[in-house]
Amino acid sequence: MAPSSKAERGGPGGKRGAAGGAGPCAAPRGRREHLVRQLDRVRLSGQLSPRLFRKLPPRVCVTLKSIVDEEFLWAGHIFLGFSKCGRYVLSYTSSSGDDDFSFYLYHLYWWEFNVHSKLRLVRQVRLFQDEEIYSDLYLTVCEWPGDSDKVIVFGFNTRSAPGLQVNMMLMSDENHRDIYVSAVAVPPPRHCPACRRAPAPPGEAPPACLRHGFLLHTKFQVVYPFPTFQPAFQLRKDHVVLLNTSFSLVACAIAVHPAGDSSSRQILYERRNVPGPNRRGENPPPQPPEELEGAGGAPPAAQTPPGPPQTPDLPPALPSPAVAKAKEFVADLFRRAQGAGGGPGGAHGDGGDDPPPPPRGLPPETTPPAPGSPLGESHLPGTSPEPGYVNYTKLRYVLEPGEPPEDLEDDKISLPFVVTDLSGRSLRPLRDRAKAQGQYLTVEQLTLDFEYVINEVIRNDAAWSRQFCSFSDYDIVILEVCPETNQVVINIGLLLLAFPSPDEEGQLRPRTYHTSLKVAWDLNSGTFATVGVGDLTEVKGQTSVWSSYRKGCVDTVMRWLVPEGPGRGVHRMTNEALHKGCSLKVLADNERYTWIVL
Repeated sequence: MAPSSKAERGGPGGKRGAAGGAGPCAAPRGRREHLVRQLDRVRLSGQLSPRLFRKLPPRVCVTLKSIVDEEFLWAGHIFLGFSKCGRYVLSYTSSSGDDDFSFYLYHLYWWEFNVHSKLRLVRQVRLFQDEEIYSDLYLTVCEWPGDSDKVIVFGFNTRSAPGLQVNMMLMSDENHRDIYVSAVAVPPPRHCPACRRAPAPPGEAPPACLRHGFLLHTKFQVVYPFPTFQPAFQLRKDHVVLLNTSFSLVACAIAVHPAGDSSSRQILYERRNVPGPNRRGENPPPQPPEELEGAGGAPPAAQTPPGPPQTPDLPPALPSPAVAKAKEFVADLFRRAQGAGGGPGGAHGDGGDDPPPPPRGLPPETTPPAPGSPLGESHLPGTSPEPGYVNYTKLRYVLEPGEPPEDLEDDKISLPFVVTDLSGRSLRPLRDRAKAQGQYLTVEQLTLDFEYVINEVIRNDAAWSRQFCSFSDYDIVILEVCPETNQVVINIGLLLLAFPSPDEEGQLRPRTYHTSLKVAWDLNSGTFATVGVGDLTEVKGQTSVWSSYRKGCVDTVMRWLVPEGPGRGVHRMTNEALHKGCSLKVLADNERYTWIVL
């Protein structure tokens, strides 16, 4: 791939007209199809082939050495590509000491690009705040389809820490991988009045408002079989990122609200006033939005609603069969969670020494309600209590120095976040009822626990549920995300023990089977519904089933795929070429047809 030239186009002096080639039949073989016909094929198929314009004229191609000072290249800058808007070129650096105990430090850079001038450094930020990174990371920088205010950076640690002593110290092994995530505000495209009013400490970078000056960091660990990285689905909904932690699927919404916006608009978990019980919690009960902020899905009856007490004009109604069924369901969940089995183990389990956690939505020290308790009676007839597995939190931050919120530990339910300004100072979190005087940042989390989903789908919807004994491992692949309806369709590949069919002859002993469960998760209500349950396929020998399972998921996704324009999808840049021991040939802005030749 290089700029086109007169000789390469087959003009005078080019190879196509050289002597010895031949006769009249040689010309059609060397001639490309007419451009109009190629564009007509694009219109019919909806897909633009990258080979359509394989070369660009030299006037829109520049070399990297001509627009970047040599000192930056010697400093180890790795250039990733153009931003989605085409205004910036992004690069990063990684640095570490000479010994095995040194940490890697990562910095991301924005360079303003103009074709006829040198790159101008606009911003530099540190990624993965205060994390102890012992090895070089695979980096992927992504932009949402319609959100141009921030980018999100994923760092993947695919090998153990170097050195035997470090391995022993960290107790690391090949069954665990660290995932680092940073959401970074993008520099303003032009002068921002709010940035001008922001205070700037002496001797530091120019001030930035909260919209253009925040960083959010988190880290989690995944286990084998390591989750598939799917940025096209994980970032399909603007402001929202789906994170597969191997134990749960976390939907995280990040948004900055302007000053004076007192509305409690939420991106996740909005629908709460749909009556009617459902065993999979498709219809949650009514509840004010304020009661769930930071409550982690606590039962609404455990809180006192604001306002004056209501006078009882009507006698209390008797509990309906639907309410009794819902109460029995909640009690059954708690009994199963506290039972002797304690849930499945395997690669996703923590062992059998610790007691199992209580159902989602109940505090760890809270005793669950039994059938007939006043918890269910506080709801109106025809409504169901909030499903116990729904786990939702919402935190707010303002651009003022403060301490990070306490008790944010990695409990495999909610991810711990560190929110800072551009200088790395922690932002001040707001209390539940406090009002922000200026811009404020909201961070929402909605979590779907995989093991709970697996147990409930098998118990309620699997034809082979009576044969089921236990499951040992699972793998989750996202099949589809609809940003309009907020539905996420996932496929759960399951490795389990089950008794063979009673129709089979011979001694009935548990065998190893593989199957898949398709589930739809509603980001509006936090509830899930079963889409389909696969048949049991016996697994013989020690062969891994995950490769064929993921290939089947890819085939399913390709059958459902609807082509999108290049500007409507998720934009991504990676350092994959660096880890393969090679370099990119060009940094291409395909929408504006501009290349930087490396």
